[in-house]
Amino acid sequence: MAFIGDVLAYAGTVTSVFSLIIGIIFLAKKFPSFDLKFSTCYFEDPDEYTYWVDCNSKWSSNWGMVGIVVWVPFLMGLFGTFMLRPMLLEVVGFPRNFLQYGLWLIIQAMFGNMGYCGKLGVICGFASIALGLVCIVAAAFGIKSHRMEQMEKLRKQRYAGAYSSQEDSNEESD
Repeated sequence: MAFIGDVLAYAGTVTSVFSLIIGIIFLAKKFPSFDLKFSTCYFEDPDEYTYWVDCNSKWSSNWGMVGIVVWVPFLMGLFGTFMLRPMLLEVVGFPRNFLQYGLWLIIQAMFGNMGYCGKLGVICGFASIALGLVCIVAAAFGIKSHRMEQMEKLRKQRYAGAYSSQEDSNEESD
């Protein structure tokens, strides 16, 4: 069963790598601008149609909250790629099962693939959705990858260790 889980995990990583590629292509075409107009911005309105507070609106639209849209496929692809052998993600243990991973792949498809790079994004998005649905079905059958099984063993060991140390402290207090 772990072999099937590993195949699903690697297939999910492939879709995340494609999301990362979509993000790189999109960033290459629409890279945020570093254009600040410090010397031409004054503390007064240049004309009746322009306000001085909007002088650097190009910067805020590229690097402010509006500019996050440009980075979404890149960051989602990077995050999804790290899920195969996560270093930092292992601390939080995401994904613990294929239900979580399947939901992640569907979210990745909807927000990180479909709206970017034309047909490439749509094809990758549909592949992520299909794989996400397969992962949800796999979760229903209890299929896990080797990494998920290792994390479950570690979690049980930590819980057993915490439980036994709690029993020891209770015995000492009696």
